[in-house]
Amino acid sequence: MRHISTQGEVFYYSRFRIRIKADHQPRDETARFCWDTRRLNLSCDPLTAFHAGQHGMMKKRLQRLGPAAAIGIGAGVAAAVLCSLAGHETIPAAVLANLSPLPIMIAMLGYGTIAGASAVASAALTVSTLFYAQEKFGNLDAAALAGLTFVFFLGLPALWLSLLLVLSRVKGSSNWVVTTRVGSFFAREYCPLERILSYATSLCATIGVAIAIYVSSLYGGFDIAVQRLSAEIAPYVEQLIGAKAHLPANIDARGLARASVLAAAPLVAGCSLVMLMFNLWLAGRITQLSGQLPRPWPDIAWELRLPRIYLLVFGASSAIGPYLGGLPGLIVVIVAVTLGVAFALLGLAVAHYLLRGSSFRIPLLAVIYLGLIIPVTWIVFLLALVVAGILDAALSLRDRKNKSAPLKP
Repeated sequence: MRHISTQGEVFYYSRFRIRIKADHQPRDETARFCWDTRRLNLSCDPLTAFHAGQHGMMKKRLQRLGPAAAIGIGAGVAAAVLCSLAGHETIPAAVLANLSPLPIMIAMLGYGTIAGASAVASAALTVSTLFYAQEKFGNLDAAALAGLTFVFFLGLPALWLSLLLVLSRVKGSSNWVVTTRVGSFFAREYCPLERILSYATSLCATIGVAIAIYVSSLYGGFDIAVQRLSAEIAPYVEQLIGAKAHLPANIDARGLARASVLAAAPLVAGCSLVMLMFNLWLAGRITQLSGQLPRPWPDIAWELRLPRIYLLVFGASSAIGPYLGGLPGLIVVIVAVTLGVAFALLGLAVAHYLLRGSSFRIPLLAVIYLGLIIPVTWIVFLLALVVAGILDAALSLRDRKNKSAPLKP
């Protein structure tokens, strides 16, 4: 029971016993309020003093959390504006739209959970508002669905991955907490990049599966959806390949359209993984340069890994998916493609690590990145990186190089 007694020179308040002297003022907010009241020869009601203390603490809390929430709201608006550029059919607009998770991640990494959550909520509301305005204020349900789509496909994955990046615990402890203070890195251990990449892979595979299931239910079945969508995009495929194009036997524009429809969900899942991991890296760099990153910069080339169980899942899904057929087969293919992209990212980290100390490191890395950009050669370099990632997960190539490296005196 909270009670304040003014007998003598002692105040009693919620388990605190504060002795008032003439030469100093008590530190507790409620007792200070009562002390000031006594000095003015006013009566101090215990309930009024308690509410005054609560009001003071709430005011301090709002002063501390208000700037972070304001930053998060601004970041959410920026993310929504970037996402709205996806409707423009230009390359710069597409590039900027792929950076839509970046403001949310920067808010989360640099200013904490309040800023990150505020960014997601603000982005959802802004996306709904922009969609509602573009539809000339006609369909409110569709606008709300657009906001929810952004939250589940971009907002929450960006918030979760950036939150994992700043999770830490005291060495020897089992309790993970969100790190908000810059410094004291030596006394803490941080969430490993292996866990972050694993979560990102699972999230992106879930996004691809959700798209496949939603489209199938929207058209009343998987086969019907594939048939109708293939018929809709077949004219565009014919215009793209041209009338004089020589296609292999048993392959026509309708077959290419069907293959494009079936490849859409796996492609979205794989590209989402690359987009989220690139935005997370870029957000970390920006936050680090601003001095707000509450953790040391990790050695990505060494720490980025995948559990070995993913090798079995990738092998099984790659072998079963193409022959299963139907919606279950497509789901298995989505899992296989997402894991393949994850192993490609792992292979890229392996290339960076194995080329350390080499005089040809910069030219070789430049060739790899250029090969991934050029439309003719990207599939070859991507498959090479997948193989490198699989070999490292199975044979620990980086550990072998680390053990064979000569010790520095």
